[in-house]
Amino acid sequence: MIPSKAAAVKVVTSLLTPAPEKREEFLQTLRSLRVEIEREPGCRLCVVCGDVDGGNHFVLISEWRDQAALMAHMDSDHFRILAGASRLLGASAEFRFVTSDTPSTAAISP
Repeated sequence: MIPSKAAAVKVVTSLLTPAPEKREEFLQTLRSLRVEIEREPGCRLCVVCGDVDGGNHFVLISEWRDQAALMAHMDSDHFRILAGASRLLGASAEFRFVTSDTPSTAAISP
């Protein structure tokens, strides 16, 4: 679960699917964790996205300034709480690390 040290980590996505009967409890945990994670040094963005059809899949997206900031996050209580809450609330969790050494942005206009 540790990203490569050769590339700068920019974004971590976490696909989270709680047990249906634990959905509300899991959402409450995600809401509070999102705020705390976003306050961590080096965190540029932390958002939680949900299935537009009201399903039980959520994505936590966090963007980090550099590898050191990400590694500090992965050693933080917030990350341990997320992992622990996932286990306790029957959630499957899949983490993906997107690496890039050059910034890239795109805008969509109506």
